[in-house]
Amino acid sequence: MNIIQCILVGISSLRRHTLRTSLTILGIVVGVGAVVSMVSVGDGSRAMVLREIERTGGINMIEIYRDDWDKQSGTLTRAAGRTVRSKRWRRNRAEHLETSDAFAILENAKGVTHVIAEDDMGGWNVNYQGISKDSRIVASTAGYDHSHNWYPQIGRFFSEEEVDAASNVAVIGSKIYEEVFRLENPIGEEIKATRTSSRRGRRYDVRLTVIGVMEEKGDAMDTQGWDNRFIIPITTLQQRFKGRKDIERIRVEAEDVDDVASVKENSKRILGRIHNNSGDEYQYWTATEELATAEKIGGTMKALMGGIAGIALVVAGIGVMNIMLVSVTERTKEIGLRKALGAKRHDILLQFLIEAATLTLVGGILGAILGVFMGQGTAAIIEKYVWPGSNWPSIISLSTIFLAMTVSISVGIFFGLYPANRAAKLTPVDALRSE
Repeated sequence: MNIIQCILVGISSLRRHTLRTSLTILGIVVGVGAVVSMVSVGDGSRAMVLREIERTGGINMIEIYRDDWDKQSGTLTRAAGRTVRSKRWRRNRAEHLETSDAFAILENAKGVTHVIAEDDMGGWNVNYQGISKDSRIVASTAGYDHSHNWYPQIGRFFSEEEVDAASNVAVIGSKIYEEVFRLENPIGEEIKATRTSSRRGRRYDVRLTVIGVMEEKGDAMDTQGWDNRFIIPITTLQQRFKGRKDIERIRVEAEDVDDVASVKENSKRILGRIHNNSGDEYQYWTATEELATAEKIGGTMKALMGGIAGIALVVAGIGVMNIMLVSVTERTKEIGLRKALGAKRHDILLQFLIEAATLTLVGGILGAILGVFMGQGTAAIIEKYVWPGSNWPSIISLSTIFLAMTVSISVGIFFGLYPANRAAKLTPVDALRSE
């Protein structure tokens, strides 16, 4: 018989025992469904992080900031006198970052297209004509909108000239626009921003002219709270409130994702030269490292859950072997008759292997369909109970479906090999003589 005839004979044999066949296929369906769902959820972690990175700036971003505590801090001279054996955390004595550092990186680091300096301060209240809202102030140099992939939906963002002049202008978030201005045009209107210092009890008041309204970002994941912010020139914050030139962080954009590592090292070298330290006193977050971490987490998740799914497939494979052994026993005389009529050993072996592969292929197809819904359900459970607001996606790719089909057919062939070989070794005399 050719392969098509073997498949038809195999299907006919399986249909004679519908319940037994269905229960065996069910094991394959559950195992393959678990594999597909776990792979889709694991791939979803990478897609989710990549989506968030793109929403907040892009894969080429590097963020530099200074922690108050560090394992190795201070100037090069001081660091040289310390023993490297000490692993305890100590207060970071490195100088604070300043706006001029950002410009130095832009001018001297190769492969850099854009740099901004940022600062922020919580505890503010925004008031307009008696309507107020708690808010957070964010201060930046020009280009904050580009760096964070967050642009005005009404009006404009402040310019470099307004930063140089420390202008009293502000771009407000969509929540302030909705709740304070009640969706009325705020451009050119004046808001009063107030904050009381918890340390000194000092009250800060400033009047700011609204020049723009940022587009809505949504209160989830990395953009949580963004819509409640208002953004001002960093010089305005430094001159009116802080009285200092230090900043919280520097955000650097590399020309290409392949340049991120070199830009990071160049920035470290430049900051070390400016502040007379090694540059390691500052923290360097990169979007590429964040994505790599997400891939590791997704890979670990797929490995752990894939192991559990693999156990289910092994159990299902044992069921396949069992049903094929029963089939060989029930069809012993048929095997003997076929051999007496000239069937070769490989003909019998091929027929039973094709039957086993057909059985698991059907289970694989149904399991892949089930896995799509299981993956979506698992992602929904993560979204609702584990990580609210994450919008965790379930990614189903052709490679995942191909993997499911390959695994299911491989299980059928592997666990069907022994029964098929047992059937192929029967001699015509022994097979026809069996009861």
